[in-house]
Amino acid sequence: MDEMIFLEVLEGDSVHERHRLERFPATIGRAYSNDVILDDPKVSPEHLRIERREDGALVVRDVGSHNGTWRVEPWAPLAELELAPDTRVAVGDTVLRFRRRDHAVPGTVITSAVAPRERVFEHARAFPIAMLALIFVSSLETHLGNYGRTDWGELTVAVVTPLTLTLLWAGGWAVASRISRRRFHYRTHATIGSLVLLGAVALPPLVSALGFSLGLGSGLSWLHHATFLSLMGWGLFWHLRYVARWEPARLVRVLVVVTLSFGALSRANDLLGNEPFSTSLDFPRTLLPPAFRMTRAQPVESFFEEMEGLQQQVDALAKEE
Repeated sequence: MDEMIFLEVLEGDSVHERHRLERFPATIGRAYSNDVILDDPKVSPEHLRIERREDGALVVRDVGSHNGTWRVEPWAPLAELELAPDTRVAVGDTVLRFRRRDHAVPGTVITSAVAPRERVFEHARAFPIAMLALIFVSSLETHLGNYGRTDWGELTVAVVTPLTLTLLWAGGWAVASRISRRRFHYRTHATIGSLVLLGAVALPPLVSALGFSLGLGSGLSWLHHATFLSLMGWGLFWHLRYVARWEPARLVRVLVVVTLSFGALSRANDLLGNEPFSTSLDFPRTLLPPAFRMTRAQPVESFFEEMEGLQQQVDALAKEE
C-alpha cells in the first residue's frame, strides 16, 4: 500500500467526508486530539489507530473502544486488520473506507452550468403567506358549503386541521432531508405542504365551477382525479428535490410512473366497468349562479326523452319478477 492513503466517511453509498493520511501512526476517534475526528456519539474518544507493522503493511487496531470495531464484509468484530484497497470497517453508526491515492474515480457527469438561485419555497415569507392562504381558503370553503347557521366549531376544525397536517407532514420530510442532505429544510417542506393542501382545498370547487360552466357532466369526476394526481405529483417532486440526489429529469420519469400507477389503482373499479353502489347523493354543496354557465342547459323535454330507454328497461325487469 502507498505511504499516503485516504480515509472516507460514508453515508450509505455516498462519501460524506475524505481525510488524507500521510504520517503514521494516525488516530481516529471522537476526541479533538485525534488526527481524524468523527461526530458519532457511539464512537469512543480514542477508538482506532492506524500504524505500520515491521513488515511494512498498514494495519488498523481497535484501542479499547466501548462499542468495538467491525469488519463490514464479511461482518465480524475485529481487534486488528491489515488494510487493503477498499477495506471498510464500522465504528458506532459510522462506516469508514480506506483507499489508495491511485484509486480511479468515475467519469465526470456533464451538466449545464447555471447560477444558483433561491427557490420561492425558500423565501422567509413564503411559508406564512402560504399558510394564511390555506387557512383562509379552508375556512371559506367550509362556510360556503354550510347550509345552516354558522358553525364555529366546524370553522375551528377547518383552521386547525390543515395547520396540524402541514406541520406533521413537513416534519417527516424534514427528517428525511436531514438524513440524506444533512439539513432539515423544515420551512421549505412546510411551504410545499401548505401549497399542496391549498390546492387540494381550492381546486375541487374551481374544477366543479369549470365543469358547471362547460357542462362537462359525467367527465367531471375524471377531471377531479386528473387534477388531484397532478397536484400530488407536483408536491412529491419538490419534496424529493430536497431529499433525493437524482437529476430532475430522472425524478420526473419516476414520479410519472408512480403517479399514473397510483391513479390507475385508485380508479380500478371505473376502468373495469364496475359501478360502486352508494346510498348517498353526490352533488356540489356550493350553488352556482346560472350566469356562470357558458353552454346551453339541457331542456327538460330532452331529459325525459333520454330517460325513456331507462324506463323501458325498468319495466322489463319488473315484468320478469
